[in-house]
Amino acid sequence: MDRGTGRDTEESPADDASRLEQLPRPRRRLQLTRSEFTRLADGRAGPAAIRALRRAQRNRTMLVLKSLADTDDALAASAHLLGQAHRLDPAAADVLLDHPWLAVWAIDRVRHGATGRPDYLPFAALAAAALSGRSDAAVPVTPRAGLVPVPGLGVLRRRGGSTTVTPADLTGRRWTPTRWWRFTDQSVTLDLRVDDLDPYRDCFGLPVAARLSAPEAAELERSVAHAWHLLVGYAPTHAAEVAAGISTFVPLADGTERGHSVTHADAFGALAADANLDPVDLAVTMVHELQHSKLNAVLGLVQLHEPTDPAHYFAPWRPDPRPIGGLLHGTYAFTAVAEVWAALRAHPDLAAQATARFAVVRAQLERALVELRRAGSLTSAGRLWADRLAERIGQLATVPVPASADAAGRREVAEAERARRPTITTG
Repeated sequence: MDRGTGRDTEESPADDASRLEQLPRPRRRLQLTRSEFTRLADGRAGPAAIRALRRAQRNRTMLVLKSLADTDDALAASAHLLGQAHRLDPAAADVLLDHPWLAVWAIDRVRHGATGRPDYLPFAALAAAALSGRSDAAVPVTPRAGLVPVPGLGVLRRRGGSTTVTPADLTGRRWTPTRWWRFTDQSVTLDLRVDDLDPYRDCFGLPVAARLSAPEAAELERSVAHAWHLLVGYAPTHAAEVAAGISTFVPLADGTERGHSVTHADAFGALAADANLDPVDLAVTMVHELQHSKLNAVLGLVQLHEPTDPAHYFAPWRPDPRPIGGLLHGTYAFTAVAEVWAALRAHPDLAAQATARFAVVRAQLERALVELRRAGSLTSAGRLWADRLAERIGQLATVPVPASADAAGRREVAEAERARRPTITTG
């Protein structure tokens, strides 16, 4: 999609030296159709549009890896193994290319160069060898903090410096497999990787939990199952998107602010969150964080605002003024949150809680919409996005709630505005 007008267009991937051929070419070009864009803004993207975003992210990762492989012989060897695995089993290799820490590492490597920590691509090559059945493939790796992560599979404890590892080594007492959980409710399935192992999961800027004990993992699994039951039963449209979009859950360390959750702009489908969230808050959190992943992916394809906008705006859910990108993110995410709270009002045991939370979030969105409308830096695509958000917020305004709940929600927003930090505008 054209970054300014929203017209359908295409970007052709680069085609340089022969070393780029060691990884597969992206099968689809980096683009969004106008229909996909509109459905994403409307909150009714559905699994197909989520998969389109995932493919776009995978294509970007492949292009970045191709660029790295073209300039570094060691990385070229790893890319060659990954390419071989893709030819043998494209679906399995695509799962590996979708791995969030691979994308985070690759993009950071291009932006900042070598940072002193081991490159992640050799670990992905080891996983690729395992997935393609090459049990004897010797892959040179450098452990990080005594660990050799094998994306999507687990972690091998291996002390010392650079060494070689084969897929046959991924067993025994030194090997810890990744937890993969499957939740099916009313024929809707969520497959979730719970990553409390990989040392590269620390990309969120918050302390992450160590390996969960068996009782801790069992409690989290019960919470996710209950959360999934709530989403499928009461917010099925959002549940379908979560099933297509969320792949990885990283537990945050104890001592992190209660209820905290976060995503990374380059880690599509991954979220880090408090592992002690109750099922209701966990259901809302999964929907909330998926919106950030979706919008980050959209922003990689479509320019919604001018990057030079110096203004900061009041966001009712934050004490600090936010740049236009932050305001867009918050408004998009909390619109989905409000829709989930509105749906949960039908639950007999959650009606009071859901009504109170819905009233607050709706009042926050109405105030945020005022800020969004005064932003002069939105592109034509950004204005279309904001208009679609305004329609959704307008629909939320028609949801009946008791006058006392509505008044309490508006009062909370007014108090937040009075207490806010001064708005900052930078030149």
